[in-house]
Amino acid sequence: MRMRKRAELALLAVGILAVMAAAAYGYNSVYSLKFIDTPTGSAMAGKSFRVNDIPVRPLSAVSERITYAVASPYRVSLGKLPKGAQIIGVFVAVSTAFNAGTTNVLVVGTITVPEQIVASADVTESAAATTVVCHNGVTPLAADTEYFARFTQTGGAATTGVARVTILYAIP
Repeated sequence: MRMRKRAELALLAVGILAVMAAAAYGYNSVYSLKFIDTPTGSAMAGKSFRVNDIPVRPLSAVSERITYAVASPYRVSLGKLPKGAQIIGVFVAVSTAFNAGTTNVLVVGTITVPEQIVASADVTESAAATTVVCHNGVTPLAADTEYFARFTQTGGAATTGVARVTILYAIP
């Protein structure tokens, strides 16, 4: 939770700096920046940030590291996304290639649907690279939902493999 709050504050700071930079270079020197209270029942309950009375919704992320040595049931929790969240995309950054004898499979989803947002063919686990998986037309989550990264392998057991999986989301 603390990490998500830091990410939201960092994005807010970047937005404020962008507005200030634009104003400094004469793009539009009149900006109204303010925080307002949002009704308790809304998805963004509490303080809300506005620029010229247009609500600015920060992006949020959950992220975790997974390795070839992940213990059974071969998954790590990335975190819980709140009801109303809409997934923008997933970043899978393989920093050390996975080297199982036959197949290396890294997927992202829920416990009941392990490949819900990253399928087995979406990522090349055997090469150090970053893959971005974007999803169009994803509807907001109907309930708080926990997501997991899962690594499975066949053939000779892997002796290397490290990836960081990050889900980027917003609350519309």
